[in-house]
Amino acid sequence: MSRGARSVAPIVPPFLQGGERLAVVAASGVLHRGRLAGGVAWLRSRGYGVSVSANAGLRHGYLAGADARRARALNDAIGDRGAGALMFARGGYGMTRILPDLHLSALRRHPRLLMGYSDVTALFMALQSPGPYLCMYGPVVSELSDPGNFREASLRHALEGRPEAFNLEYARRDVVRAGRGAGLVIGGCLSLLVSLLGTPWDRSYDGCILFFEDVAEEPYRIDRMLTQLRNAGKLARLRGMIIGSLTRCLPAPGKSSLTVRQVIEEVTSGSTYPIVWNIKAGHLRRRIVLPLGAHATLDTSRRSLRYRLNGSR
Repeated sequence: MSRGARSVAPIVPPFLQGGERLAVVAASGVLHRGRLAGGVAWLRSRGYGVSVSANAGLRHGYLAGADARRARALNDAIGDRGAGALMFARGGYGMTRILPDLHLSALRRHPRLLMGYSDVTALFMALQSPGPYLCMYGPVVSELSDPGNFREASLRHALEGRPEAFNLEYARRDVVRAGRGAGLVIGGCLSLLVSLLGTPWDRSYDGCILFFEDVAEEPYRIDRMLTQLRNAGKLARLRGMIIGSLTRCLPAPGKSSLTVRQVIEEVTSGSTYPIVWNIKAGHLRRRIVLPLGAHATLDTSRRSLRYRLNGSR
C-alpha cells in the first residue's frame, strides 16, 4: 500500500439517529428461527424498526438458501434506501461464495452502517478497496436473544456513533510487544482472512493495524494460518497487531504443542510493531464491537487504541 493510500479518509456511513429501520440479512449459514426471532424482538424493544430478508427461513444444506438467493437478499438490502443499517442474521459460512455477485460499488455510493462478524469478515475486507469503508465487527442478530453474548452499550454506541465505540483500552498483561503504530485497522476472523488470499477481494496489509480472532482452532492451525499470511508478505510491513478472542484454541488433550502466544511471537519475530491480545472482540461472550476500516493509533505506553475517522495521521 502506498503512503497516499494509508492516508485516504474512510467512507463513514451515517450513524443511526433513533427509530430507524435495520435490514437483517441472512447471507451465510442456516438460521435457528427462535434465536433470530429473539434477536429481532430485542432490536424492536430498543426502538429500532426491523425488516428481515425473505430467505431467512430457507435451508440449502448448511446455508440460508442457495447462493443466488443469499446474494439477492444482500443486494436487496444494499438497494433499500429506507434501511439505516444492515445487520447480519448469523455467521457460519457462505459469504465468500457470493462475493462475485454483490453490488459493492452501489454500497460505496450510498453507504450504510454494517454490523456483523465471523463469516462477514469476507464482506468487510472486500469493502476496503479501492479505499477504506467503516464497518462494525460485532454481534449478529441471532445472538441478541441472549444478553450475555454481547455488551449492549458497545453495540448501541457503535450503531449510534458515540465516542465510546471508537476507543479501546487494555491491561498491561495484554501487551505482547510494546510500541506505537498508526494505520488503518483491518481484519476479522483469521480463517476468513486466509481464505481471501489470492482472490480479487484480498488487499495489501502494508501500513495497517491487523486485527484477527478465531474459534476452535488448535495452536498448530493458528500457526499454519499466520505462517501463510507471513509467507504471503502480509505481516512484514504492519504498523500494529490486535488479537481478539482465540476461544477454545487449545491443543488436543495429551498432544505436544506450542502455546498460542508462542506461535504469535515466533511467527512475528523480526518485526517491531506493537502487538496486543485478549481484546474482547470475536467469538466469545460479552463481546465488544470493534470498528474496522478506520485509522487508529495503537500505543502500548498508554495501553490504548484511539480511532480517528478523517484519516489524519
